[in-house]
Amino acid sequence: MKRLRLLLISLFLLGTVVVTVSYNLHKPRVLVLHSYDLSYPWTRDATDGVRRVLDQYPHYAVRWFYMDTKRHPWPEYKSKTGHAARSAIERWKPDVVILIDDDAQELVGRHFAGHPRMQLVFSGVNGGVEDYGYNGAANVTGIFERKDLTALKTAVLALRGIPPQGGPLRVIHIGDASGSVAHDEDHFRAFGWAPLQNQPGQLVNDFDAWKQAVHDAQTQADVIITSNYRKISRSAGDQSLVPAAEIVAWTLSNSRLPVIGTNGFFFEDGGELAIGTSPFEQGEVAARMAVKLLSGETAASIPQASTRQFVVYMRSARLHARGWSLPPLYEAFARATNNDLP
Repeated sequence: MKRLRLLLISLFLLGTVVVTVSYNLHKPRVLVLHSYDLSYPWTRDATDGVRRVLDQYPHYAVRWFYMDTKRHPWPEYKSKTGHAARSAIERWKPDVVILIDDDAQELVGRHFAGHPRMQLVFSGVNGGVEDYGYNGAANVTGIFERKDLTALKTAVLALRGIPPQGGPLRVIHIGDASGSVAHDEDHFRAFGWAPLQNQPGQLVNDFDAWKQAVHDAQTQADVIITSNYRKISRSAGDQSLVPAAEIVAWTLSNSRLPVIGTNGFFFEDGGELAIGTSPFEQGEVAARMAVKLLSGETAASIPQASTRQFVVYMRSARLHARGWSLPPLYEAFARATNNDLP
């Protein structure tokens, strides 16, 4: 009798283990692959957007991989982290991979375009997807990141306190020379800025060149617009990256012109005003696409999307102290989203 009881207990435990292992092995698998790291505000907020959706599906197996290429932009590092991410995918065999920002597409996604079993969802892509082999690939869909230049133009036209120059207000884009910023500059050039005048953008590699671009802008423009500046080296001979907050502090201290960011992290780095693309939207939309794929839809049946939301970030007291202001609606929007700080 005792042996029978032990046998039944053993069989029960074995069955439990088998069921548990089988359940975990057959969970839908999602790998979220970030180009950058969680200390980068864009990545942090895009991650929150993904979690808002995927946390509603506890039966999914979700893994995260952060390649950290923003802080390590060198070719050797990118090659190694890209290989590590591809190896992780090949070992784990996820059903869906969400790839966020361009480096993830370049270093990883393009190697799996057209994969017969794995579905890809891109997010945060500033340019096109042709170079990644996504066009015509039956296993790829996603959301493009596009700066809301209409909202930005409207804000510039509404900004009070800019001295009249006897002609159209002039804007100039200053950023680093990274691939994503180059795509942003392409959109800046193609956008209809009238009645504003868009001056040729300045994309630079090092801090000395950045300082010169800001200095030159004082006579060439009335408003500076900056997209990203996290790949600015200390000098031509020193390739260490200048901290973002240092770049923003120097720029605000040495510019008599308003400086407007196109990302919320400009505000977090100390900037006074940003009309930013929503990283939460980029994460949420991509995650919802992943859920559809895991529910049986195909990537080909899910239309590619583009940015539909923007967020206002401002330090209204500091803007007022400089003699600039926006209509109360902007300040109300910033306060309502907890994005109006001293």
